[in-house]
Amino acid sequence: MSKHTVVHKGIQIEYALTRKSVKYLNLRINAQGKVSVSAPAYAAFSDIEAFVQSRADWIITHIAKAEQRKNALPSREIFDGKSVYFLGKPYVLQISQGPRHIAIQGQTIHIHSLCTQAEGIKAEYMEWLMGQAKHVFPAVLEEMYPFAEPYRIPKPHLTIRNMRSIWGSCSPHNGSIRLNLQLIKADRLCIREVVCHELAHFRYPNHGPQFYALLGELMPDWAEARERLKTMYRDGI
Repeated sequence: MSKHTVVHKGIQIEYALTRKSVKYLNLRINAQGKVSVSAPAYAAFSDIEAFVQSRADWIITHIAKAEQRKNALPSREIFDGKSVYFLGKPYVLQISQGPRHIAIQGQTIHIHSLCTQAEGIKAEYMEWLMGQAKHVFPAVLEEMYPFAEPYRIPKPHLTIRNMRSIWGSCSPHNGSIRLNLQLIKADRLCIREVVCHELAHFRYPNHGPQFYALLGELMPDWAEARERLKTMYRDGI
């Protein structure tokens, strides 16, 4: 992979070029606004630059949209007075020095820590969130699995990871589903929807009509929950 830059209307566009065993030139922009181009091994560099230039207006527009999304994301740092969500409800973090302890009181999550650095406090808070998720997520799976069992869907093993791009995933070949730790910010309706979504994938690995028909059987109000999830951010704390 190599980095290159073209200039369009005075704006520099940086892109990463990778030569692959492909027939055509392809261009992608990820969620962070990074531009990547894949090209056949035999493609002339002048043709690649012309290809990027021909899509320059589209690239600039999408990079701007990515910047707007990044600016809209909540800060990933932790600090006293930060607004956070837990199980669908808003809270304010209150951080103080003292023996390690985290508890919810009213609309406040109290974090007592002996750490003086934000990273240490954040690690303790993330550990607390993981502890909460290990209690809530399996309980939701136990609640929703009986709806899936009649469809001969095997009861899966559950794992939890802090992920950036997806709410959940499934691996039918090893009988497991994975949920995003950030889902603990959502209410139980949303958590149920993600669990049912992954259970349905054990029967239908795609998002075709049969998949959504089964999802509707498992959870008739899944669409409402999915709309709520669209307003939430996976990033941050």
